[in-house]
Parts: sequence; C-alpha cells; structure tokens
Amino acid sequence: MSRRLVYLPLALLFAAAPAAAQDFGDSLKRTVQRAAESEVRNAADRETRRVTRCVLGDERCARDARARGDEVQYTDRRGRDVAAPAGVAGQPAPAAAFRVEPYAGSSVREDDTLAFDAYDFVVARESNGDLRSRTVEGRVTRTLYNNPSGRSTLEIARNYEDALRGRGLRIVHQCAGREACGGTGNRASNWNDVAGMNIGVGGDFRYVAAEGTVGASQVSVAVMVNKQRTWVTVVEGAAMQTGQVGVNADALAADLAAGGKVRLDGIYFDTGKATLKAESRAALAEVAELMRRDPALQLEIVGHTDGVGDDTVNLRLSESRALAVRSALVVEHGVADRRLRSRGAGETEPVAPNDSEAGRALNRRVELVKP
Repeated sequence: MSRRLVYLPLALLFAAAPAAAQDFGDSLKRTVQRAAESEVRNAADRETRRVTRCVLGDERCARDARARGDEVQYTDRRGRDVAAPAGVAGQPAPAAAFRVEPYAGSSVREDDTLAFDAYDFVVARESNGDLRSRTVEGRVTRTLYNNPSGRSTLEIARNYEDALRGRGLRIVHQCAGREACGGTGNRASNWNDVAGMNIGVGGDFRYVAAEGTVGASQVSVAVMVNKQRTWVTVVEGAAMQTGQVGVNADALAADLAAGGKVRLDGIYFDTGKATLKAESRAALAEVAELMRRDPALQLEIVGHTDGVGDDTVNLRLSESRALAVRSALVVEHGVADRRLRSRGAGETEPVAPNDSEAGRALNRRVELVKP
C-alpha cells in the first residue's frame, strides 16, 4: 500500500479535526503505518523464502530445513515431488486399499503409508550372498508388528504365505535363515539398507515375497519375520498393461493338453545372448501361474535358434537361453527346480525355412514340452 495514499486522507482529517481529536488521529496514523510496514515485510519474506527438497524418510534433512526457516518439499528417491508424509503440514497420507491382516495376537509397533514412493523389492539371493531386488513404485504401506509370544517364525511366516495366496497373489521368493536368505554381511546389500527390514542378531528369520494384480492395482508384498517382530510392506502400483503378450496360463494349459508342447511367446533376449529382457516378465509370470494351478505338472524348456551362424554356437546359445528361462522361473517366481528341465536344440528342429527373415523369426523360439 502506498504511503502517499495513506497519509493524504489523514492530513485532510487532521486539518479539519478539533484539537481534542488530535491524539486519536496520531494513534490511528501509527496503526496504519505499522500495517503498511508489516505488509511490506511479509511480501519480502515471501520473495526470499527458501525451499529445501528432502527425500521421504530423510527426517534429518527436513528437521534441519525447518530449523533454518525453510519450507520443505518432499521427493521420492528419483527426485520427483510427492505429498508430505502423514502428520506433516496437516497432510495425512491416504489409507492403503490393499491391507494384509496381521498374524493373530500381533500388536502394531509402527504403521506408515506414503501416497507415492519407490521400494526395493527383494526377489532373490545372489551367488555372493547379496540381495537381488527390483524397484517397485506406488502407494507404500509399511507396518511393523510385535509378534505374540510362543509362536515360531515358521508358523507366522506360513500363515502370511497362505493369506497372500488366498488373496490371489503368487509367491515370487521365500527363504529362511542367513545362508539361504543372504544379505547378512557388512555390505551395502543387506536387509536393513535394501528393504528396511532388520533380521536381528539370530539366524531364525523368514522372508516371503508375493505379487499379483488385485482390482486395478499391481500389488507387491514383502514380509520379514524374526523371533520378536514382523515387517510387512505393501506396494500398490498401476496394474500392468494386459494384452501385450500373446499367451496366458489358460492358453498354455490348453495347448499342452492338446499337443504336449507349446511355443512360449513373449520371451525376449538380447541379440546373440542369453540375457532375458525385462519385457519377458509377463510371459514368465503366466508360466509360473500355470505351474501353480497344476502342482503335478513338470515341464521341459527347450531353446531353439535359426540356421544362421555356426551350429555349435547356436546349440550353446539355445541351451543357455533355455537355462535362463528355467532360472528365472525358479529364482524370481518360486517354481520348484525339480519340476523343470532345460535343453537346447539349436537349429536342428526348425518349424519354417531359414531362407527368409519371417521363417528365421519363427525358428528363434522357446518351447514348453511335457516330458
């Protein structure tokens, strides 16, 4: 507000006012002047106000920023802005749509829901003992329970496993103890740093990881049970786009029943290598679902190549690719290794001539065969 505009009417007022009103006029003048000065200071504060960006969970960053008088903007670990966590700036996080009921008799120690975050979902143990994980994103709910007394880790973990299966999820990884679960050394790859779960000082702990589509959401659940506590982390993301793989568990079962073998579409490798691409995940999940539905089913995974190149090299490549599919089903999807075999046929079993790209593409394939 301009001081000229404030003082001009006041001057006219004072000129016409009787002397008895002079004190009131001075007081009013000072009040208006203070209001104008306060508005100027507030405007300057807004212009100079600093914003500190803190990753969700880094409360030291947020605490230090507030101590400096900065405004805090929360981000996920990839630098994207997210809502403030529950209890901050009056912005409660929404409740999770998918809830995992606790084991009977458990009590809640910690419970937190973030509207959006990234989480490292442990899906395997590497050969060197480190944890293999992949990042899943969405609404993240973390709950820590105190276990009831007199219950084993096996009983508690088994109940969670049964409950997850009952909700339509598939088990993608489970383990028990330090040797099988890994992640226990003095490395960056340990359970606490990777997954936010403390296995404790003893070796009696169990882990269960499950995934699936529930309603419109792709749900990932990680459960860690030690003698005293249980960690349950639920990530609800957008449902995977369907219809992108020309195969599903029902079609696989029908073709196997009809002809004893089926071409597994939707499996992709790097050119000339046995490295599975991420786009293969949906097809592998359908094979795992097929195996889950029929516990007696055993399969041979057969790799095939086209006729281009050295036949010995092609044979080895086909063997490696078949083994890669088998390993992914066992390690990432929890299929029992004894139910699967793998072999490579190289270029010896073509289904089309190799004199055109269309024919060669048909020959480069992975098949599931009932032994």
